[in-house]
Amino acid sequence: MRGVTTNDEHTASGGELRRNPVNGKLTIVAPGRAARPSDLHAAAAAGATDPCPFCAGNEALTPPEVDAVRPGGGPDSSGWRIRVVPNKYPALAGMHEVIVHSPDHEAELEDLGDEGLLEVLEVWRRRIAAQLDAGAAAATLIVNRGPGAGASLSHPHAQLLGTPVVPPLLLDELLEFERFRNRYGGCVLCAEIDGVGDRVVHAGDIAAWVPAAARFPGELWLAPKIHEPDVRRADLRPLAGALRRALVAVDAATGGAALNLWLHTAPAELRGTYHWHLELAPRLSSIAGLELGADIALVTVEPEAAAEALRASWPQG
Repeated sequence: MRGVTTNDEHTASGGELRRNPVNGKLTIVAPGRAARPSDLHAAAAAGATDPCPFCAGNEALTPPEVDAVRPGGGPDSSGWRIRVVPNKYPALAGMHEVIVHSPDHEAELEDLGDEGLLEVLEVWRRRIAAQLDAGAAAATLIVNRGPGAGASLSHPHAQLLGTPVVPPLLLDELLEFERFRNRYGGCVLCAEIDGVGDRVVHAGDIAAWVPAAARFPGELWLAPKIHEPDVRRADLRPLAGALRRALVAVDAATGGAALNLWLHTAPAELRGTYHWHLELAPRLSSIAGLELGADIALVTVEPEAAAEALRASWPQG
């Protein structure tokens, strides 16, 4: 029987994963997350001056770090370049981490340069491996940029959530990969990359394209051209350059719209085929009744037109 818990108790223990038996949808019930701080909403606009917990010098405001890139000094001291801490307001206890990309409060991922971004990607991969090795069925990495994308703190960071089950969206992808392999042979994402046509944004070791059935106006996918199921074994150097340019292009093409980014990689136990990839979702419009009631996306920008705008904004250097 479920008991009643306070927000403080949920802050310490995390939420609860529940499944709706009617439609199979999963929900994390985590009242404790309502208490998490924000510097992007009304309190900040009114002049709140609470210190940022992710800035250098404020290490004591977060839980003790679990990983870091630091040239010298001990844990939870200043001098770090990248810092990983447990989420103080976890969706699921012990499986929710925050990866702070830089001590610079204003530095977005694309501002770090290829080498700095490569270092961040290596930490992402290391923490994904740690979650899967610790028993998570899958690990989902997300970046929320701007209040329109659900961000509560403006200091750039990623969140990594391990889950005891494979999330429904990843499970749907795994099923589509298996269906395609059984019917045609090979990998559905490899076939997608080969057939994008005028939806291509960049052709290189890391392909960038707009899906034909994009769920968001200006949605952009990135994936290695060679077949790779698991990001834990990937060469991240070409991804660093491609992701930096992709973020610059999306920002320019959408006028600085709020953005969600997520990384999908193989679950801990991959029984079929898969191909890891990144998805960038600009938030130019809100999700309304059709999307919520029918689970069908509605976009008002043709993917081909979105790809053209992104190609024009793709930086050459």
